Amino acid sequence: MASKGKGKKGKAEPEKAQSEFINKINTQTLDQFIEEVLEKGQITEVLTLDLSRKKLSEINPRIRFYFRMLKNLVNLNLYGNKLRTLPVEIGELKSLTRLGANENHLMELPPQIGNLVNLQLLDLRFNRLSTLPPEIGNLKGLKKLFVRFNKLVKIPDEIGNLVNLEVLSLRNNRLQGVPDTVANLTQLEVFDVQHNAIESLPPLGTLKKLTSLDVQYNQLRALPDCVWQLTKLTGLHVKYNQIRDISPDLLLNMGGLEEMDFEGNRLSHVPPQMHALITLKKLYLSRNNISELPPEFGNLRCLEELYINDNNIASLAHIVNLTTLRVLNLSNNNLQELPKEIARLSLLRELNIGANYLSHLIPEIGSLKLLTLLEVNDNVLEDIPNQISSLQCLQTLNLEGNQLHCLPDDIGAMTGLRKLLLGYNRLVEMTPEIGKLTDLIELNLDENKLKRLPPEIGRMVSLEVLSFNENEMNDLPDDLYRLDHLRLFGMDDNPLEDIPGHITEGGSQEVFNFLGQRLAAKEGGGGY
Repeated sequence: MASKGKGKKGKAEPEKAQSEFINKINTQTLDQFIEEVLEKGQITEVLTLDLSRKKLSEINPRIRFYFRMLKNLVNLNLYGNKLRTLPVEIGELKSLTRLGANENHLMELPPQIGNLVNLQLLDLRFNRLSTLPPEIGNLKGLKKLFVRFNKLVKIPDEIGNLVNLEVLSLRNNRLQGVPDTVANLTQLEVFDVQHNAIESLPPLGTLKKLTSLDVQYNQLRALPDCVWQLTKLTGLHVKYNQIRDISPDLLLNMGGLEEMDFEGNRLSHVPPQMHALITLKKLYLSRNNISELPPEFGNLRCLEELYINDNNIASLAHIVNLTTLRVLNLSNNNLQELPKEIARLSLLRELNIGANYLSHLIPEIGSLKLLTLLEVNDNVLEDIPNQISSLQCLQTLNLEGNQLHCLPDDIGAMTGLRKLLLGYNRLVEMTPEIGKLTDLIELNLDENKLKRLPPEIGRMVSLEVLSFNENEMNDLPDDLYRLDHLRLFGMDDNPLEDIPGHITEGGSQEVFNFLGQRLAAKEGGGGY
């Protein structure tokens, strides 16, 4: 509940003495604790008071009276209660440096909050505040202010007085704007106003120390021109706004940017000046209207992750020059073929080219030997090259929603596979080589034209999920019963005419047990 500073006595074993002290007061009520420290003359030695998660709906008068005596208190934890307001006596705690009042029901703050001139951290997350008192501007020592997940509709101009503020987080409120005085926060390093309704930003060019600007999920139509002056930015997050253009000046002056996110805007082109982002590692351009990339795009030599899905891209011409890529998402574009030069992306771990118009995979796909994830779902593939078996590191292969009739026999060489998704194709048979995938955990064969499963499927000892709904099977191999780890067995909408009707009507578990009985009889065991 509380702890105190080091007293004059017991210096030989201060840690032991303090531990015994804390263990003792944890068994007392706050009143008992205060009375004891008053009696012993230790009230001024109390540095931390923890009233978190005490189901408090208010601070009772007796405790508020004690506040006046806690002259040296530096940490006060009130989080996880049901407080609707803070007592005016909070202003007596002038030595406070940290106040945690998050996860309450606070609807307002008393003006006396402005008396806490030594406060460095104020946490008001997850409350019901609609505004902050102007006295908040008195907290000139404040370094971190968190007011996330409230109901703020306005920020007072006095926020600009917090000249030592380093982190300002106002995300998930109802703000339509922020005051121009924010420009006075010259020590600010993190400015987070995502998930509001902000239509424009004030001039921010004076925030020379800003490293992270997060304005995602607002109503911005443009970034202020002065943003390019924020030369120390490493993270620029503008996801889901209404921005149509990226300023060339911004790109030319953001040489230290490592992550840039413009997903879900209205971009129709990418400026050639993008090449100036020489330190960029992550770039999000998903869900825009981009149809092509400039040649200079291929000069982003440090780029490791590129998300450009849900656009109108028809060519990888310049993307194949990004040889440092680890993650590439090109799903839901207009790709009809892959260039042979894709082999240059030898460091790729994840490749998503689903929901395009690919009719075949080129043999060079086998050169991407570090791939762990390959998604080619929802294309028009009719076959898979044998070279895919070279992907020994692949763990997830998604080929759903194509026009595949069969799999290459070499599929059994992909022994690293954990998930193989083959649903919604035209498969008429399954190669026995599938049984070599002994580490496979999930196999989906839904909505194909399979008439049988090979008995070798019983060797897939790690399989937990097996689904072959809506196929044309009349019987199932008894060896399925050997799959000890199987927990999901989907077999609906198959004829299964060779299995008694009363068994199939009982569901997948009954069918599974039936296969076990049949297997035991076949092996002469008489049971299972």
